[in-house]
Amino acid sequence: MMAFLILLGCSKSDDSTGNIGKNQLKSAQSAISRDKQERQILFVSKMDGTDDEIYAMNDDGSNVVRLTDNDVPDGRATWSANGQHIAFASGLAGSRDIYVMNANGKGLINLTNSSADEDWPEWSPSGNKIIFSSNRDGNHEIYSIDLDGTNLTRLTNRVQDDKWPSYSPDGSKIVFQSELGGTRRTEIFVMNADGSEISQLTDRDGLDQMPTWSPYGSEIAFMRALGTNPEIFKMNADGSGQINISNSPGMDARPSWSRNGDYIVFTSARNGNQEIYIMNGNGSNPMRLTTNTVIDDYPFVK
Repeated sequence: MMAFLILLGCSKSDDSTGNIGKNQLKSAQSAISRDKQERQILFVSKMDGTDDEIYAMNDDGSNVVRLTDNDVPDGRATWSANGQHIAFASGLAGSRDIYVMNANGKGLINLTNSSADEDWPEWSPSGNKIIFSSNRDGNHEIYSIDLDGTNLTRLTNRVQDDKWPSYSPDGSKIVFQSELGGTRRTEIFVMNADGSEISQLTDRDGLDQMPTWSPYGSEIAFMRALGTNPEIFKMNADGSGQINISNSPGMDARPSWSRNGDYIVFTSARNGNQEIYIMNGNGSNPMRLTTNTVIDDYPFVK
């Protein structure tokens, strides 16, 4: 663990970031002030070019800062429990790796460095592990890995593709989506953190995806596609009480619950273009945070 933290603290000129994996990523920020590390929301956007990059902003949409500057697309990024580090996927579709960097965009390392397709990383509440989805053994399964790149553990072993894992606040369980086959059929499942006792929480024709725990562990927010119109739903942790909390005519997807439970950030196309929005945990008072001509996506809030 100590070696890992030292590596994250190195500057871009250090040898530790001179060879950072197959995609040769680089940091956009050679110097960054403390206030830029205190932004609450991560998201992905093409606002400065042709490839998806990772940005951070305040929870009112102000003070946007770009954290990466890469030659390949960057995917969903998530905060560590203490807000000091960021895990994200990067690479061309079909060959993405999981990377970790400091909250200021520096100290970049390739954590998985494989030939597989790996995506949807999320930190354990204790901050010592990252879970993610990978097809390194065939179809997509859920894995965990320590922060020094060791102790890679496969948690699911199913014929279905398992993706988008999320820890419960106490770290005892993982919720995830699984593709059950057929036409547009994806459901939400939950299991113990060691991969045991998998149970299904949703059961309907259509897409139930992108689950995220409430900070108190009593509820799960997720996306449900109602025909061609995805909405944000939430349910009790046992799958009961499923209700629509976004209720808009445009696409609403990829919810992320704030750690004090008072709001959810999500992406929406309700006003034409896909932007980042925020709303109360019960779905009230939705507000738009970004206004760009490009797609803003994959929000994740501290």
